[in-house]
Amino acid sequence: MAEASESKRLWRTALIVAGVGLLVLIPLTWLALRMWDDTVQRKVIAANESATITNLDNIRAAEDLYFRANGQYATFQQLIDSGTFEAKVSGDPPVASGYVFTLKVQPKTETQPAGYSVNADPVRAGGRDATGRRHFFASSDVVGVRFNESRPATKDDKLRPTMETQ
Repeated sequence: MAEASESKRLWRTALIVAGVGLLVLIPLTWLALRMWDDTVQRKVIAANESATITNLDNIRAAEDLYFRANGQYATFQQLIDSGTFEAKVSGDPPVASGYVFTLKVQPKTETQPAGYSVNADPVRAGGRDATGRRHFFASSDVVGVRFNESRPATKDDKLRPTMETQ
């Protein structure tokens, strides 16, 4: 009889230890998965921002080519139709790699030269499902790409650091 009582006590202790182990293991597993998800999301944001900067550089080059050939700057559709710009953008306004691109063209007038400006803003800038952190800007009036962390960038914002400017 003592053996049966001892066996019950050991089983009860084993179940308590297993239960406590699960109570500790489940939150730790959840925390590890959450940290992994955050790491993946940061990598997605970095990749989106990198692709967006490349797209902005390509837009700047295409606008320069179009201006040299036609004496004016072009809309996205004109750039695509002329064959000077190819990118995986879709929609109106165009969206690529989690960023919305807004291109404004200023025709030449008697008082102003021709010009363009392009903003690239994250589709979702905050939260766990953000597609980007920074807002970007480029135009015919500024050198390089400007950025802002909290609002749509303008020509007065900081120049994006490059290997040459660091």
